[in-house]
Amino acid sequence: MSRNRSSYRWVGPVAAGLLAFALVGCGGGSGGGGGSGGTGVAVTGFDGGAAALSASSALNITVTSATVSSAPVVNFTVTNQAGVGLSGLTAADLRFNIAKLAPGLNGEPGAWQNYINSANGGAVEGSQERSGAGFVFGTLVDRLDGSYTYTFATDITSAAKNPCPAPCTTADGKALDISYQPSVTHRVTVQQANSAYPKATGVFDFVPAGGSVVRRDVVLTSTCNQCHSELTAHVTRVDTKLCVTCHNPGSWLAGTPTVPVDFKVMIHRIHNGANLPSVLAGTPYVVGGADYSKAVFPQDVRNCTKCHNGTLSAQGDNWKNQQSIAACGSCHDDVNFGASADPAKPRVHLGGVVSDNSTCVGCHGTGKVADVVVAHNFPDRLKAAAAKFKFNIVSVTPTAPGSTPVVTFSVTDPTNADRPYDIKTEAPFTVAGSSTLTIKAGWTAAGIADIGNDGNGVAFGQPISISLLNNAAVVAGATAGTFTVTAPGAIPAAQTGTLRVTMEGHPAGDLSVGGALLPVKSVFRDFAITGAVTARRTVVDIARCNVCHDVLSVHGTNRTDEPGVCVVCHNPNATDAGRRPTAAGVLTGGVDGKLEESIDFKTMIHGIHASQTTAGGKREKGLVIYGFGGSVNDYSTLRFPGKVNDCALCHAGASYQITGIWESPTANGILGNTISTAASTTDPSDNLRISPTAAVCSSCHDSVVVRAHMLSNGANLSATQATLNTTVLELCPICHGPGNIADVKVVHGVK
Repeated sequence: MSRNRSSYRWVGPVAAGLLAFALVGCGGGSGGGGGSGGTGVAVTGFDGGAAALSASSALNITVTSATVSSAPVVNFTVTNQAGVGLSGLTAADLRFNIAKLAPGLNGEPGAWQNYINSANGGAVEGSQERSGAGFVFGTLVDRLDGSYTYTFATDITSAAKNPCPAPCTTADGKALDISYQPSVTHRVTVQQANSAYPKATGVFDFVPAGGSVVRRDVVLTSTCNQCHSELTAHVTRVDTKLCVTCHNPGSWLAGTPTVPVDFKVMIHRIHNGANLPSVLAGTPYVVGGADYSKAVFPQDVRNCTKCHNGTLSAQGDNWKNQQSIAACGSCHDDVNFGASADPAKPRVHLGGVVSDNSTCVGCHGTGKVADVVVAHNFPDRLKAAAAKFKFNIVSVTPTAPGSTPVVTFSVTDPTNADRPYDIKTEAPFTVAGSSTLTIKAGWTAAGIADIGNDGNGVAFGQPISISLLNNAAVVAGATAGTFTVTAPGAIPAAQTGTLRVTMEGHPAGDLSVGGALLPVKSVFRDFAITGAVTARRTVVDIARCNVCHDVLSVHGTNRTDEPGVCVVCHNPNATDAGRRPTAAGVLTGGVDGKLEESIDFKTMIHGIHASQTTAGGKREKGLVIYGFGGSVNDYSTLRFPGKVNDCALCHAGASYQITGIWESPTANGILGNTISTAASTTDPSDNLRISPTAAVCSSCHDSVVVRAHMLSNGANLSATQATLNTTVLELCPICHGPGNIADVKVVHGVK
């Protein structure tokens, strides 16, 4: 009998660098009573044909019943977003699968096992029934009222009619059992596979012989979609409950070594790709031609509860209650659990040889000698330790033009009635190489909406910086627990506008051998130089960043969870020229062929998140930023895990729309983005810039065609700020403003 040879080429590497993906484990399952359907709604009418399907903004597939006597039979309905029944789906649009939940024995966790499988180059792969060469497909009946019946081609009750494909083993050589077991929980899935229609999956769990469904929910799609927006694999598959019917211990890829595509193994490994011991030792992690060796989880990978939610998922706490060699060995892939030496696994399992999972909980269970929760709770311990510190900018005076500010500050413990720390003597601030504390001062001129730090004599748009530890200039303040420090430079005599003072750093903790750098939230305060304080606009919502990042801490854990601090350095006057290669003091160009790259926050962050140059990316050229010590940060392989066009994932409110001050940004004091610091590194007046709206849009849309469009509609891609102020009127709002023909919100699909 012909079987499907599924391609395991996924959507490409998940986010790397600052970003990267958020689903881990094996999961899926629904049940209760005799079974459970999908998320569909009641049929409230009827419409038919491809036109109605294409016009729908959502499809809901609800499996209403399933039976097995020989070949399984499944009944289901298809409705649109309004609950209207839809006919017209054909064999080419649908795929079907059926699997059983094999009970775990001797401490083994239960696992799904497909009934429909294929042999592929010496391996066994899970499959589906679908229309097309190399596949089998049964009988589909469209009842022309939004309901359908599908009879499988595969008689799962007959070993003769449904033979186990050779070699009929798992990746590690264990025999597969695809025999029909009517008394265990079964799952049928219906997948809409036409990319022209909205994605949809119907899932139904039932026991053919009758009885209660056993739930297996380890990771929910909704949990994955916190970062992934809409988790999509193989173009149209969007539900982990569907994924596990193929991606289970019975599916693997042949090779040396073999590659399991069991969900819990594959997903753990994908999310930890760049840090896998095997990858660090020189062996790339490749699945079906996709290389995940540069994939990096956007937060600490030990934060298991980001994906495994024991409150929402029936088995969400399996990671701490029912460990397995497969799950643990997926990340710790250099550990040898067997008796024979394995050069690819040089670390011997400290608990000795284990052949099954029955004894794992004896060492790794709650309260045991190697409690997995204790080993993996470093992120929580780090946050708890950091919560004992709060940076406080008490006052800054004087702040008038020409004055030299004196900053009064403190560090307190908010968990202990704000007890002040003595930064001169207490251990968190005196560990050489592990303790830092810094104040920075920058400013913006009256009428200018961006911080620029003009006139302070510091190169490349950077602020005045003051290190507070081991600094004799830091003295005790007039109030107990406070300290003062005088800025090393004065505010320019002709300066107007607003002064922004920031405080950042990382006290040292003792959470691990050698200590830990504690990511304490950075803070800032604004003070008037002249007139009233004009705070820089708020664009990014840090809570939205931390949906994926958990704690957004960069530059060696010094700058944490405060975009208002980031923009003091990452401003329109700033580039990375001070970090790039030079010869005799002259820039020679980086690995990207550029002499410098803007590090303005509004363009750099867009560029990083959209930097992928592989399929599905937005930029045509990757983004390279040179950092501290001349480090080369190439984001061209980064994959944003969510919908990169969904501005609302990061932006506060409607700040992404071309409205308000963005209707005429130059006139409203938003500076153009520096592309060249020209002759002077300390005077930004000769910097060559891109006009503001074009700078933001081209940070994602960087093609020659798009840039030509911008030029024809008022943008300037290389001019001084003085020229932008007098000659540039970007016409972008006419088409891209709210309610207009190419409204950013509409074309980006922002909900």
